[in-house]
Amino acid sequence: MKLLNFKSAENTITQFGVVINDIVVSFDTLQFKFGSKYPQLSDLNSYLQNFPASEDLARELQKKGEKEFASLKPEEKFLLDKIKILPAIPNPPALFDFGLTPKHLRNSSLTMMKYEMKWPLCWLAKLFIKAQYRRMKKRKNFIYYKGNHNSIIGDMDSPIWPLYSSFLDVEPELGIIVGKAPFHMSQDDLKRSIAGYVIFNDFSARDIQFPEMRQFLGPARSKDFEKGNGLGPFLVTTDEIVDPLNLDVTIKIGERYTWKGTTQDIIAQPIEVIRHLTTFRSLPPGTVIGMGTIPGCCGLDRDEWLEPGDLIQITFDKLGTLRHPIPKDIGPLEPTRWKARKNLK
Repeated sequence: MKLLNFKSAENTITQFGVVINDIVVSFDTLQFKFGSKYPQLSDLNSYLQNFPASEDLARELQKKGEKEFASLKPEEKFLLDKIKILPAIPNPPALFDFGLTPKHLRNSSLTMMKYEMKWPLCWLAKLFIKAQYRRMKKRKNFIYYKGNHNSIIGDMDSPIWPLYSSFLDVEPELGIIVGKAPFHMSQDDLKRSIAGYVIFNDFSARDIQFPEMRQFLGPARSKDFEKGNGLGPFLVTTDEIVDPLNLDVTIKIGERYTWKGTTQDIIAQPIEVIRHLTTFRSLPPGTVIGMGTIPGCCGLDRDEWLEPGDLIQITFDKLGTLRHPIPKDIGPLEPTRWKARKNLK
């Protein structure tokens, strides 16, 4: 199932619904039609709090809706391009971002050294990075940082371009949404711990990232700014994704760049990450886990950069397309630590 939060032109109240035959129908509509009353489907938060039982109820209504689709009234069905799709998880209780794509870490580190170090230190650093990459490919390092879970944006929402950065970047990731993951959960529970998958876009201010990480405390202003995390467009249930680590990825940056990648470059399964986290803490329903930036699909990997007015389109096979328009007017920027960009004020 493809689940979503949305608003229509006729009803500005947030609705929780499902995609049936490429058309959106709210669960309120389906329950009214079929005489059901499931509080677990009143909104996305209730759905997650009552997972996995809520998934079974949602699927029951979806199947009934497919059979009786023709009998639904026109005002009960919504075209995707006629509604406002809200963040798939608008208020996650926590957001963890892992670095389980070594090829991205290698590519981005090599580009960063180009801007951060002069010859011959730059050359020596690149040799070290390449050696580290060979080691990273052979072991799984479950290191993560916590992102800003209080300021989530959805499809066609714009991020805020931080005025302290001239090198804003996208980081498309496979996002895992946790349904139920208590501390020290059993192997059987692990199998039903994933509520679904989303596209996760972790915006980053690249020209201030290196000094922050050099302090051994992880990224701060480089990733923790307002409206810097995108989730959507759908919460796609696990039955729709045979193999989450075999999805093609395409990124379009305006009309200037098209980048291609794959989730095959992720070196750990989602269930392994959840198992690791629950050895020392519980994960509340709705927790978001980013698996790592898809290699070749961000500006730092390629030394190709966003510009004001760009429309970002992030497409994952089976998960849909998450779009973020970059504001045209970003205001006067502070001096960058890197070289000035002629097209930015």
